[in-house]
Amino acid sequence: MKVLIVGANGKVGTLLSGKMWKSSWFSPLALIRDERQQMKFTALGVPSVTGDLEGGLADFLPGLDAVVFSAGSGSHTGPEKTIEVDQDSAIRLIDDCKRVGLRRFVMISAIGADPKSQSERIRHYLRAKGVADEHLRASGLDYTILAPGTLLDEPGTGLIRAAEDLGGRGTLSREDLADCVMEALHNAHTIGKTIQLVSGSDEIKDAISEAAGGEALPLLL
Repeated sequence: MKVLIVGANGKVGTLLSGKMWKSSWFSPLALIRDERQQMKFTALGVPSVTGDLEGGLADFLPGLDAVVFSAGSGSHTGPEKTIEVDQDSAIRLIDDCKRVGLRRFVMISAIGADPKSQSERIRHYLRAKGVADEHLRASGLDYTILAPGTLLDEPGTGLIRAAEDLGGRGTLSREDLADCVMEALHNAHTIGKTIQLVSGSDEIKDAISEAAGGEALPLLL
């Protein structure tokens, strides 16, 4: 499976790139914004392309099997940049995928993403993610939305809780999130699903399968 990782230079994207490259099932392509970032991915063995997410990525999509959107404006940017990256750029990429016929799309969102979020702390972020998520759900693409709790820079445990609605918040290591992305791409039952993720006591494969409503069903390309 040839996968474009959008936001590859971020923490989750870097972890995902390396993990996919070591897998016999994936062939990752890292999207970077600055050629100076290329050295990191060369060291990982991962091919990369330089492109501007905010300018559109249609030229990079032909020949791919899936896209993972792991880009984000970052915690130190204001509402305008969050809307540009987390909302508008995501919507533009969804539309580009529709235009070129690339159907498989995995969105990394967040628990609480909602166009009408009233969060006092990160309202603009959750609203932007919510708008992008709704656009993806209405796109007709073979989407999966993964909505983790607060992300941590801790080693993955391989143990999570996953459900359409966990009924609360929690935390998740970025490494475990990267593994969840790969498992979602492995399992065609995740298509059309929004799955919330936090640390827990279930193996990732089992938790994703249960949340998706079926045993792992490989996506035939």
